[in-house]
Amino acid sequence: MLARRKQTMLTPRLRSEMNETRKDRDALAKRRVPCIVAYLSPFRIVNNPESPTWNIDIEDINRGTWDYVQLHKLVGGVDVGLPPPYHMVVSRDGAIGLPALPHLQAAQAAMEFVNRCFAGLLLGGVYCEAIGADGLDFGSIIDWTYLRSQSNAPARPNQFHRMIRLRQAPPLEAIYLLSPQSTDIVSLVAAMNSGRALLDAVPELSPEFLLKGTTGIARRDWGAALSNLWIVVEQVTSHLWETNILVPARTSQAVAGRVDQLSDTRTWTIAAKHELLHQTGTIPADVLGLLSAARRARNALPHTGKHPSESDATSAYTSALALLQLVTSGAAIPLARLDLADHTISDPFSPPEPIVLQPTHWMSIPKLPGEAELERLEAAVHQGTSHN
Repeated sequence: MLARRKQTMLTPRLRSEMNETRKDRDALAKRRVPCIVAYLSPFRIVNNPESPTWNIDIEDINRGTWDYVQLHKLVGGVDVGLPPPYHMVVSRDGAIGLPALPHLQAAQAAMEFVNRCFAGLLLGGVYCEAIGADGLDFGSIIDWTYLRSQSNAPARPNQFHRMIRLRQAPPLEAIYLLSPQSTDIVSLVAAMNSGRALLDAVPELSPEFLLKGTTGIARRDWGAALSNLWIVVEQVTSHLWETNILVPARTSQAVAGRVDQLSDTRTWTIAAKHELLHQTGTIPADVLGLLSAARRARNALPHTGKHPSESDATSAYTSALALLQLVTSGAAIPLARLDLADHTISDPFSPPEPIVLQPTHWMSIPKLPGEAELERLEAAVHQGTSHN
């Protein structure tokens, strides 16, 4: 005979204690909610109508006494297309938090979704740069009031935010907290709504490539800009080909096999598609010229190793935006109004424009052996030259 399993009898008191423990655990779980963390780049302070003014001085920088609590403070949420009730939260220092849903629990999937969110903001007129897998952190939302990062991703923005959030940033890093760029949660929500509407209108578009291509323009990385933006061009062209050529062809069954022939990518190369879309009045002549210049540079890149020029990359960027605007029937795209010159790094080889320095703060730079004497000699020569 099988021995009868011994059963443990729960007394009313033990049962009550177990229920209380379960309630305590549930309450604690609601107070600290795990999330995926990334950061808007470039750095900016994000406000809401209730936010106190971000106002620190140089002494706060030198002493490390800035308000780190405010940097963690949530300023609002943004709908990014997740199933209700999930959304993206934003903190005062530009950190974004996303729920660790099952389909986001792989690095590639999480990175792509974060970049989709940033691409939505970019299309909506808020400049953002792409992140890689090294830009993903993990953290938690505490009491639905603060966003705490609890890992240590190696990407430059993540390291910067880690230092300022822990008040461990040296003055050379913390100086970016002094009079930083700022935006507000209302602007982010409006930009996301506009950008998501465009992304939803072109399901063929992989927003990550648009984001990385625009980042390439701003970073003066013309090869990365051209390669990524040409993918955008091909994806939007596929959408225009489907809606303007294939859909009308499907409505007419007069010629057998016509749709199959028009779907043959060996016959209808990207150049042939652009030409026919131009001939049918979809693509204007000026956009066709930009597409031609970008295509030649794109073909030269893998076949000859010739690195593209700034003009080549700009042609790809301008034509990609022009094609997207065709999808919206000419409606304005906020990204097209964004002046990328405000975010582009300067050409390190172009002569700097003379400026009159009016410093509000400064620091001494430790001299190398012989450097102080060299500076005195250079100053004497410069003074002598200016008097002649």
